[in-house]
Amino acid sequence: MDIGTIITIVIASAIVIAAVSGFVIVRYKIKKFSRAVFGTDSLIEGINGTKQNQEMMRETPRSLHGMTSVYLPMIKKDFPEFEYELYRSKANSLLRSYFNAVASKQVSLIAEETSLTLKNNTQGIIDDLNSQNVTQNFDEINLYDTQIARYIKNGKTVSIVFETAVGYYSYVTDSDGKVVFGSRENKMQTVYEVELVYIQDADSIKSQVTALGINCPNCGAPIKNLGEKFCEYCGTGVQEINIRAWKFDSIKEQTLQKRQF
Repeated sequence: MDIGTIITIVIASAIVIAAVSGFVIVRYKIKKFSRAVFGTDSLIEGINGTKQNQEMMRETPRSLHGMTSVYLPMIKKDFPEFEYELYRSKANSLLRSYFNAVASKQVSLIAEETSLTLKNNTQGIIDDLNSQNVTQNFDEINLYDTQIARYIKNGKTVSIVFETAVGYYSYVTDSDGKVVFGSRENKMQTVYEVELVYIQDADSIKSQVTALGINCPNCGAPIKNLGEKFCEYCGTGVQEINIRAWKFDSIKEQTLQKRQF
């Protein structure tokens, strides 16, 4: 065997060894990456698993801070006539009418029993969409669950905050119907807050004030529990002012918890 043949064999062997070594190294790095990212040695299995997980997450409702069992007894103590299931149902109806109003750009579609503040805020969203000549779309809306998240008594204001787990396709289209934000294919899971406020004498509500407190006509002490009929200090009967009503005052998406795919 001449020297040329030996050199050729050596070079060929070196190339094969380098190729095999490179393949082994690359394969090792791929496995290491796959284990770190997907928890499996197979990159393909990891990618497929991620796709399956994403599909599952698109259909999995957001969890709620359900505090109904804690706050409902407190609410019933302050307002014995409060009908939880009724207002829970109304909160869901309001959300659907809100989505419809924004998508149709007609604030008049908002359900009744809402405050002027809520209607003005919704009109502001519609005005902003019109100024950009775009339309917000909500398709295949699912309201999975609604629970009481908070019960707030702050001075003259008493409010109940409902949380609703919502799934939908949300996207913005231009005047030609082209999607400029969001996606028609990717479902979103999110949470909306709907605030229900206790209003005493709706005709007296002005500006941003949404609830009024009352005082005992005999001793002047504040009536802390607005559903009470008697002053807890002197026992004098308390006559409520004209109208007692609950109104929905705000709708807010919990954007920090929004999950989009």
